[in-house]
Amino acid sequence: MRSKFLFLALAATLGCKSSSSASPATETPDAGTLPVADSAPQPVTYDFSAVHGYLFGGAWKTEGAVVLYKGNVVYEEYAAGFGPTNRHITYSVSKSFGSALIGIAIKDGLLQLTDSLCKHVPAPAGADPTLCDTTVDHLLHMTSGIAWAEDYGSDPTTSNVLEMLYGNQGDMGAYVQKLPRAAPPGTVWSYSSGDSTLLARVLRGALAGKDSRAWAKEKLFDPAGLASAVFESDRSGTLVFSSSLFMTPRDMAKFGQLYLDDGMSGGKRVLPEGWVKYTTVPAPPVALPAPRVPDGGGARAGGGSYGAAFWLNASTPTATPDTFEFPDAPGDTYSAEGHWGQVISIVPSQQLVVVRVGNDRDLIFDAGPMIGKSMAAIAKGGK
Repeated sequence: MRSKFLFLALAATLGCKSSSSASPATETPDAGTLPVADSAPQPVTYDFSAVHGYLFGGAWKTEGAVVLYKGNVVYEEYAAGFGPTNRHITYSVSKSFGSALIGIAIKDGLLQLTDSLCKHVPAPAGADPTLCDTTVDHLLHMTSGIAWAEDYGSDPTTSNVLEMLYGNQGDMGAYVQKLPRAAPPGTVWSYSSGDSTLLARVLRGALAGKDSRAWAKEKLFDPAGLASAVFESDRSGTLVFSSSLFMTPRDMAKFGQLYLDDGMSGGKRVLPEGWVKYTTVPAPPVALPAPRVPDGGGARAGGGSYGAAFWLNASTPTATPDTFEFPDAPGDTYSAEGHWGQVISIVPSQQLVVVRVGNDRDLIFDAGPMIGKSMAAIAKGGK
């Protein structure tokens, strides 16, 4: 017997009703519609009960989920007071949006991948003398070599990210610029919200006085139909690429579709041609397969790779599943991922976008089973 979690893919609009009865606390303007793959698609019913059980029936603290197949909504569900029009903080998913904005700035001739950081942001007094060896490409791939502790523990004195975000740094970019160098740029990969902050500061410098938030709206959010997107900035006007973008899960899904469609939205090019391919090429220091090793506590370590501010499921096209970040997902999957379980996973081979937001503070959310179960539901659609 089919469960109540049956979704009809009519595809004309993003009009799927939430199965949560909770009333949203605040609402944003209408998020609009998603791209439509076919002008007159045939209704197909999909059974997403297994996905529902994984997301909402166990230890995970899921607050919202959207699945797109061929540009159409095939599953949408909310909990904990969230609904289709509620913005959710995306945390480090923000980094991937920052990457997109850098790509647009390159398309518009404001930046080049080979530009030195110091071409757009002068080195402050006391900065490491090799700071200007850092390029836009290094920052996108988190290979700047700047000494950085991405530590979310309780002691801010040992954490650069906590000091940057919560230590009364009016100019977060200036704070990162003054840090010492741990390795030559391009030689070591190290996950760093500091690198993302420097990217945002580079963009601000390249805009030469234009408001970064207004530019992001004009160049990315409006063309891609991301009506709910709001980027916070620090007191100097630099967007907080590291972690402070708010938007609805529906608009997160649209962003994934933008990448699935090679940077096109509504028949118009938003991202530069070739940018999606560039995004999914591993940073050289993390290009070799590494085993995925569970830590025994519900989290995972190793596996996958890192591109231009996106996590890659496989480090190479020939990598084996034991080295994937998500063994349940195809090798071509790549994801924007954030703290406490925010994720946009893009699966080109399946024409699939999977979005999940939540509040998992004890375990690291594993998107792999959600992707695998979504694929299974679609494969059985209409049967």
